[in-house]
Amino acid sequence: MLIFMILTSVSLAIADKNDIFVSKGRSWIADENFTEIIKSSFASSRCCNVFLTDWTEDSSAVFDQFKNVYPYDYLLETSMHECRGYFFLGSSDDDIIESIKKTPLLQWDMEILIVVNKNISSDSCLFNNSAYGIANINIVSISGMWKLSENYVRPRVFTKIDSYEGMQIKDVTINFQNKELQVCSISSPPMTYLNHTIQKTIDGIEADVYTMDDELDWDGVEMKLFLIIAEKLNFTWTIRKPEGNYTYGQRINDTYWMGGLIQMMREQKIDMAFASIWLTLDQYKFVSLSESWYQIYIHFLVPRPHRTTSFWALSRPFSEEIWYLLLSALLLHCLYTYVRAWIDPKFPRQYRNFLIVLTDLIGYLLSSSVPKTARKRTNKLQILLWQTAGWLIITAYSSSLAARLASSEYESRIDTLEQFSKANLQWGLGKELPPFDDYFDMTNPLSMKLRGRFHYIKNYTQLEQLIRRGNYAILGKVMDDSFVPMDYLANDDLKNYRLMRQPVGQFYATFAVQPWLLKPVDEIILRLRETGIIIGHLRDVIRRRDSYNLREVTVEHDRYDGSIQVLGLMPLGAGFILLFVGSLIASLTFYLELRHAAEATSVQNLLRNISKKHGLDQSRTTHDFG
Repeated sequence: MLIFMILTSVSLAIADKNDIFVSKGRSWIADENFTEIIKSSFASSRCCNVFLTDWTEDSSAVFDQFKNVYPYDYLLETSMHECRGYFFLGSSDDDIIESIKKTPLLQWDMEILIVVNKNISSDSCLFNNSAYGIANINIVSISGMWKLSENYVRPRVFTKIDSYEGMQIKDVTINFQNKELQVCSISSPPMTYLNHTIQKTIDGIEADVYTMDDELDWDGVEMKLFLIIAEKLNFTWTIRKPEGNYTYGQRINDTYWMGGLIQMMREQKIDMAFASIWLTLDQYKFVSLSESWYQIYIHFLVPRPHRTTSFWALSRPFSEEIWYLLLSALLLHCLYTYVRAWIDPKFPRQYRNFLIVLTDLIGYLLSSSVPKTARKRTNKLQILLWQTAGWLIITAYSSSLAARLASSEYESRIDTLEQFSKANLQWGLGKELPPFDDYFDMTNPLSMKLRGRFHYIKNYTQLEQLIRRGNYAILGKVMDDSFVPMDYLANDDLKNYRLMRQPVGQFYATFAVQPWLLKPVDEIILRLRETGIIIGHLRDVIRRRDSYNLREVTVEHDRYDGSIQVLGLMPLGAGFILLFVGSLIASLTFYLELRHAAEATSVQNLLRNISKKHGLDQSRTTHDFG
């Protein structure tokens, strides 16, 4: 803004300086007519770049009129890109056209008024329409007024007009009157389904042109929108493949774009393009992009969680922290009992053996051992509390284990970039190297790691091999809750995949158009978006074209659905194995205790004595009740 004010001040100073050359004569254009010329020629411009090729009396008089009539700021003998209005004044056709040629990049939104202080002939160089690009041109001379036809008409011609109102740019619906436009696209389901091409000569150059056997076969979301645009603007079309080896091309620097449909658009070989074009800053700098018609999210398909069949499923009722806490409590209790047995003479002496302490406490905890009752026993409360804790722990563990054995256990889902990174998943694409900065947020450290996990897919065989390895993620787009892979995939390739919940990127889909098509295309897209027609076509195409497996990737298979579950074989088998091992250890311990109690006699004799005592006790009990 400051620069604009400085330039304006300088320009005004220049204007004041040259006022000494202003003639006292009157302009050859009436004031009321000149006012209409200015209003019609600069309908949307809010500042003007003024160029005078001479300072004759007529030019000075007309310039005086301009200063009095033009309501906004203007720059004299200089230009500013933000000012889209241009006023060229002089008496020489050649001088004016040379001044116009110095104006950089004549665009569709430029409004140019040329006033010539003489009669001009029909063969004047000012009527060379190629000198004006796609700008809007009005010419006023003593011999008449001319207007250059609309910038969407090919070829553009100058038309002589009789009234000043005819100079104004009319904001009416564009009608191409069945003129043919050149369009570029590729096959990109579900946006477009283009398969068959033929060779056709366009402007003397062989081009690959898409064809269909039936007009009704043109299908795809963007294809349907394009057909509506073509119908509303009344033009015919030819859809071509991009030239060269690129689809979109690539930016070399801030001023040069190489290859693809973007370069074709810049060279004006095509009038419109659509093929999942993203509304990005890089592309916006080089071509005109329409209003976005839909927001699309980028997601990964990741391997589904596998069922867990590990022996260590028995440990899962409790977390690692709980197991560490139980082990610590057991060791601390053992140390306390062992040390107290050596310090307190009233404490049971057998606890001076650490192994016995450990065995007894584990038995009390698991309620598989009952301590002997004694009057002088000093650790009754300790044992009681220990057994109570054991009952609670066993109850919680058994309940959780039973619930887990009655349902399938699965690995954790991969739903975030952090989990994606921990799972060490790889991903890839064919055709071209992806624009990583457009796909992912490179300010996120986790997104930056995705570049190092990328594989360039040379063919479908390589893709199948990566999928079979089980650590490959599939990149795609989510549109209206439906996933669309970036590359071709068979239905069987998707059976073991699910949608990762966290999107890794997003973009807006748009059309690339020539500048003179931007306004009418924007209006149509906005109407289609507001009325819901875009969503209707999107859902219709996806419903007809999506495979069953593509819809299944959004369905989770690792949750309980209410049906009866068969007990997991491995966890159940692990439980029986552990029970068998525990019984074996208990039997061995019992045998060793019998050996220790038998001392000199044999174990068999000891068992007979125990059996006899048990029989005597039973007979006494019967006699007492008798």
